[in-house]
Order: sequence, then structure tokens, then C-alpha cells
Amino acid sequence: MKRLLLLIPSLLLLARANAQPGTDEQLAAQYFQQGEFAKAVLYYERLYKQQPTDYYYEQLLKSLVGVPELEAAQKLVKDRARRNGDDPRYAIDMGRVLELLGEKDKSQKEYERALKIMRGDQNSVRSTANAFQAYNKIDLALAAYEKGQRIASDGMGYAFEIANLHGLRGDMPKMVAAYMDLLAMNEGYAQAVQNNLSRHFEFDAADPHTEVLRTELLRRIQRDPTRAIFPEMLIWMLIQQKDLDGAFVQAKAMDKRLDEGGARLMDLARIAEANSDYGIAFKCYDHVIGLGRNDGNYFSARTGAVHARYLQLTGQPEPLEAELSDLDQRMAATLTDMGLAKHTVSLLRERAHLKAYFLNQPAEAIALLDEGLAMPSIDAKQKAEIKLDLGDLHLISGDIWEASLLFSQVDLDFKHDALGHEARLRNAKVSFYAGDFLWAQAQLQVLKASTSKLIANDALELSLRITDALGADSNDVPLRFFARAELLRVQHLYDQSLATLDSLVAEFPMHTLGDDVLYERYRIALARRRYTEAAGYLEKVLEQYPIDILVDNALLDLGRLYEDVLKDPEKAKGFYEKLLFEQTGSIFVPEARERYRKLRGDAPDVPEEKKPPHP
Repeated sequence: MKRLLLLIPSLLLLARANAQPGTDEQLAAQYFQQGEFAKAVLYYERLYKQQPTDYYYEQLLKSLVGVPELEAAQKLVKDRARRNGDDPRYAIDMGRVLELLGEKDKSQKEYERALKIMRGDQNSVRSTANAFQAYNKIDLALAAYEKGQRIASDGMGYAFEIANLHGLRGDMPKMVAAYMDLLAMNEGYAQAVQNNLSRHFEFDAADPHTEVLRTELLRRIQRDPTRAIFPEMLIWMLIQQKDLDGAFVQAKAMDKRLDEGGARLMDLARIAEANSDYGIAFKCYDHVIGLGRNDGNYFSARTGAVHARYLQLTGQPEPLEAELSDLDQRMAATLTDMGLAKHTVSLLRERAHLKAYFLNQPAEAIALLDEGLAMPSIDAKQKAEIKLDLGDLHLISGDIWEASLLFSQVDLDFKHDALGHEARLRNAKVSFYAGDFLWAQAQLQVLKASTSKLIANDALELSLRITDALGADSNDVPLRFFARAELLRVQHLYDQSLATLDSLVAEFPMHTLGDDVLYERYRIALARRRYTEAAGYLEKVLEQYPIDILVDNALLDLGRLYEDVLKDPEKAKGFYEKLLFEQTGSIFVPEARERYRKLRGDAPDVPEEKKPPHP
């Protein structure tokens, strides 16, 4: 028994010696992360003794400083330097320990010694600068890179690192100058420079530092007008600031100087379109058109120009008739020059839409679409899209059965496609307008399972409207009133539609269609560009029908109105927020979230589907 007791301590020591190194390392890391540095020291001392790696040295030094055991830390650094030779990193570590001991003069000498013994190769320069930066010695890290750049033995430059350190110091002029020096040496860094500038500058706000960048770029352009990189950077900056007019001026000058054939302006036009700045997009395309027919971008610019102008005018509350007529003539000339073909179908459809809905020429619009439908070169999908447009035009012209026939053809040809589902929904509405509510319901039942959430939602809304309106007594008179009013609104006969709605409310004042009537009044006011009146109807929907199915629609449309038209972002934000928190199951949540975050200044999400309010 005595011998056994004597063996136990030896066995424990042997077990400790044979323990897996991983266990000690895990415990050391755990204590270090928890801030229990005294315990971490015990393990890192043992690990460093077994394997004197850089990592264990650094962790042991940090733990000793954390305790703090500064004399032991000083001894560790001296021992490390003695074993591994004169390395600037150990001089910096010693300087830091001395600084913590309060010996500032000695500390400064160690830092200066580190810079003195630093070699000219990039490994030595980077490790020295990184060691300074680890102790937040930004000025000394900068001095290391600047000296490294002067004595570089391998031709290595450090302009990128120098620029970043100037940025950390808050010295924007020097940071910008360093980045420009880098681009002067190697234009391949353009994307990296743009990324870093975006981190330091708020381009979409009134950041005075952006003027530093603009001034430096203009100075570089004047100094060396033949270099393309600096005008390109200026154009990039103007785009970030949403100053697309300024970007257009610069891009036009650069295009002329470098004889680029309009390529840069075509790119800017697409950026402008993506930012809904259709006026600038049109100017870009128009400039490219002016370069002549022999230019490779000519025909793309022709179609782009009329498309941008179409979006610009149709998005205005009250576009001038003279401008609409001018656009129509321009569209006609473009179609004549380019011919009716597969690649001009979208232009043909836009011209038909312009004629029907803005120039009050539905018959001419129908003739245009019929001409497009007769083209042999178009594919089945394009043909279906033209048929949907034609169906809508026949509907507003009063020929609802011709509209139904066209919708049925698309439904049959694209039965299992979203295009076919859209055609079936429109056909169901035709049946609804005609008073055939049961047939409309049968079509809507199928559409509720559509893969398109918007189509499924519209189908559900119309189906519920029919079910609620018919009620237990199956009295369809109020619903017939409403269906007639909606058809008149679709046909742009707004006064007649409002009169019909007034009759419905007068004869059936307490009917369940009350919220639908308000929504129809909203759509008519919206179509007439009476935006404040339109918002009033939506607010009445929320006030008088707070639990009905149209609440989420009203919240989203109110947010859009106040954001896009009435220019009251705070009110818009309130409606989006209400939708997000009170209508969590709505299909409009993704768009509301995206718009809310945009108003708040966050990065936007990408909604699955977006549909603007329409009359």
C-alpha cells in the first residue's frame, strides 16, 4: 500500500506529461477569451516552452500584459529577441511593454530602433507596420510603409496601405492623394480604390470630404488630360452622389476626347434608367444618336431614347400633349427606320399604350397592335403579350367579348405559365363585369393556387368580394352596380363610374362593398392625378374598415403615394411600418420592408414581385 501511495504523484505527473496538447490549448484560449489572464499564462507558458511558435509567444505576451506582469513580459520579449535575432517586431513589443511601465523615453527609442533595423523587403516592411498597427500606432505604421517605399529592394510600392492609414488618421486630403498616386501607377486598383473610398465617404449625404476628392480629381485631370482613369473616377463619384447631370457632362467630354463611339454614354443611360432618371437617360441616348448612323450604338440608342422618353412622360402627373405628340412621331420614325421585327415589338407596344391611354386614340392603338400581331418573326410569348394589350384596349373600347376571346387564347396557349394565369385573371374580370359571377368564381378558384403571388392575391380579393357581396340571400344587384362602376373606370369613363358608385351607396348604404367603393374612388382619383384626394380615400379604408381584406393594399398604396408623389417620407415610413408589424402575412411585406429600409437609410432588399399602383 505504501509503495502504491508513493507511485500516485509520479503517475499524475506522467499523465499530465502525456496529455494531449490540444487540451491545454483549448483551456488557454478559453481563459484568455474570458479575460482570466493569470490562468491563461499558466497554460501558454507550458505551451510556449514545448513549442516556441510565434502564436504562443504572442498569446503569452498578451496574457502577461493582461495580468499585468510587465517585468515577466519584458523578460519574455528579451528572451524571444535573443533566440530569434534582431526583428523589428520584438523591438515594438519591448517598446509597448516599456510604455506600459511608464518609461516613455525608452519606449520611443525602441520604436525608433524598430524602424531603423527594418529591412527593405516587403515581408519585413509589412510585419513591422502590422506590429505598430496592432498597438494602434498609426503614425509609426505609416512611417514604416513610407520608409519601406523609399528603400524598397524589390520595387514594391505601398500606396494602397499608406492611403488606408491616412484614412484611419482622418487625414482625407492625404488619403485621397495616396489613392490617386496608386491609380497613376496601376489603374487595375480602380475597383479596390472605389470600394475603400465608399467606406470613408457618405456620397449620398452632405459630406464635405467629398469636395476633397472632387478637387484632387480635377487637379489630376488638368495635370494629365490624356489619362482616362481620373475622368472615369470623377464620373464614378458623380454617379455615387446621384449627380447624373454632372456625370453626363463629364462622360460626353470623355467620349469626345477618347473617340469611344458613345459606349460610356450608353452605360450611363442604363444607370440613369435604373435610378428612374429618365431625363438624363434620354440625353445620353440622344447624344449617341447625334454621333451618326455609322456608329455601332446608333440603333440601340434610337430605341433607348424613345423608351426613356416614354417612361419620363408617362410618369408625369400631367404630361403636355405637345410633348406626347412629339414622342409619338419619334416612335413612328424609329419604327419606320428599324422596321417591324422581333427586337422592336416592345417599342410597338409602348407606342400603342401611348396612343390609347394618353393621346385618346384607341382605334389607332388597336390597329398598331393588329399589325404587330401579323408579324411572322415574333415568338409565341411576344404574340401573347400583344394579345393581352389588345384585350385591354377592346375592353376600354366597350367590346368586352372580343377582349374575352383574346384572353382565352392566351390562357389556352400558356395554360401552365404565369402569362396564361394573367390572361385567365383578366378573363375572370370580364365575366365579372358582364355579371356572370358564378363563372368568374370558377376561374378564380383555380387562380388562387397560381405560382405568381400577385395573381393569386388579386384572384383571392375578387373571389372574396363576390362571396361577401352575394351573401346568404344571393342578391346580386349591389354587385352588378359595382361591376358596372369598375368597368366604367377601366374604360376611363370616370364621371359615369362615380355616378354609379353614388347610386350603389344611396340604395345599399350598409352593404359589405363599402371598402371596395372607397378603393374604386381612390383609383379614379389616382388616374386623375388628384393625389391628396386619393390618399384621403385610402385613409378612410383604414379608419372605417380596419379588419377587412383591403387594409394591407391601402397601407402599401398610401406609403407609395406619400413617398413617390406627395413627398412626405415620414408619413410613408409610418404606413410601411404599420404594414410590417400589423399585416405580417401580407404578400406586400417584402416591398414594404424594402421601401421602409430605403427611407431609413438601410441597404434595400429585393422584393419577389413589385407592382406600382395603377388606375
